[in-house]
Amino acid sequence: MDSPATPTMEETAAFATEMHTGQLDKAGEEYIGHPLRVQATVERTASAAGVDPVHAQFAALLHDVVEDTPVTLEELETLGYPPRVVAAVDALTKRPGEATKAYLARVAANPLAVVVKRADMADNSDPVRLGRLPAEQADQLATRYAGRKALLDDLVVAAAASVSSVDEEPAASVDGEPRPAE
Repeated sequence: MDSPATPTMEETAAFATEMHTGQLDKAGEEYIGHPLRVQATVERTASAAGVDPVHAQFAALLHDVVEDTPVTLEELETLGYPPRVVAAVDALTKRPGEATKAYLARVAANPLAVVVKRADMADNSDPVRLGRLPAEQADQLATRYAGRKALLDDLVVAAAASVSSVDEEPAASVDGEPRPAE
């Protein structure tokens, strides 16, 4: 059985738009503007971050569809999205009742998700967007996203360090025992 062709970027934007129809952001604007802005950011930043820019843009457009609409990860697979994109959307989908640290640790373990989440947080904490909200709400959101960004950055460093330490473990000898340090 052949896999479905990967949707185009235009088809993905149309799908995300359809799924988010009727949803509004905190300022009362059409929600789809948020994923579109996140997509535009990752289009500029993904290559420098070492991730596939096309996969990053797909994940950006889809980053809230599983969390905020009836769409499932299985449906994204069925539609033909590459496994790395679906895995990133999975990492970016906060589970009901999930602690923020556990959620961001999952994001930190997926480089594609990290690029999208950083763009997501930047858009959510954009002073222009926050300026459309009551001052108290804007201050609360700015503080929340600054804390989450710092936590994500710490978790990314920790995830990279754990990968590095695994890479640096001493090789086993022929009999399976660790070699003595030289």
